[in-house]
Amino acid sequence: MFAWINNYWVAIIVLFTMSYIINKAADKLGDALRTLGVKLRVPNTVRGAIFDATSSSFPEFSTAMIAVLIYKDFGNIGIPTIAGSGMFNILLIPMLSILAYKGKSVLTVERHGIYRDMFFYTASILTLCFFTYFGKLTVFAGMILVSIYVCYIIVLYIETLKYRKNLRNFSNTEDDEDLNMGNLEIIVTLITTSTIIWICCEAIVKSALVISSTFNIPPFLVSVIILAACTSIPDSLLSVKSARRGDVDGAISNAVGSNIFNICICLGVPIIIAGKDLAVSFGQSLVTYEFLLISMVVTSCILLKKEGIDKKDGYLMLLVYLIFVAYVTAVALNIIPMHLQQ
Repeated sequence: MFAWINNYWVAIIVLFTMSYIINKAADKLGDALRTLGVKLRVPNTVRGAIFDATSSSFPEFSTAMIAVLIYKDFGNIGIPTIAGSGMFNILLIPMLSILAYKGKSVLTVERHGIYRDMFFYTASILTLCFFTYFGKLTVFAGMILVSIYVCYIIVLYIETLKYRKNLRNFSNTEDDEDLNMGNLEIIVTLITTSTIIWICCEAIVKSALVISSTFNIPPFLVSVIILAACTSIPDSLLSVKSARRGDVDGAISNAVGSNIFNICICLGVPIIIAGKDLAVSFGQSLVTYEFLLISMVVTSCILLKKEGIDKKDGYLMLLVYLIFVAYVTAVALNIIPMHLQQ
């Protein structure tokens, strides 16, 4: 479909254009899914974990599916895109959220939510690392990843029930304004936007591979930076909007929750659909997994500071991400080896 993307100038233009279209489509998809969640009377936290995460992370999901079904290269496209998106989400999105917050200079977030989300995020990373160690991702591995997300949803649901039980004056009328979209409109929007995002992601993958071939950069490295950044735009804008409204908790939760969704669902489901073992390189992926864990520790320590979060803390997150980019750049320039010995 995209054979006409055959030089790097066209590829660069396509990257920017398709990223813009993806953002707009993901925004519409999010509206439809949120309305669907309200109509189904799904609790807010569960709705956020399922519907909001689906809308903002659908580009990553599409990319992983395209890697499996079209390019048959899950190890060099699917996994690094999700890993790179994880770095982007856990470091840059909280940074942007902190800087976008217009309230007092020192802010705090709900600690219980941070502990909960980081626990499941760590579990998903370690599970992925464990199965990658054996050089292949099996259908069983995909099922385990999906199961972790199911457990995450169950925990969210239980917490929501407890919250509603303890809240005396709970009202369901707060979401009535979201019910102005009819069922047929929801269905049409879901189908249309999902198709648009899929096509745009396929164009972005093709463009990234053209850039990889032109500059002789391994596809793994192009995926972990370029594809990851392009597919993380919806997450970024959604979190920044939340932060500007003063909902820093929502902004941070979207970033971490999206990462759990990315690893467990965006990787787990394509692995299951593939129906066969998918070859992966543990040596190639190990450093990326290490960066994911390091970034999680850094972000957690900042968010859990007793004295609160200062806007200067956001720049520390940026520094860690720049170190990650420097590592990837050094690998691309053959300054340091790409593969580690298993």
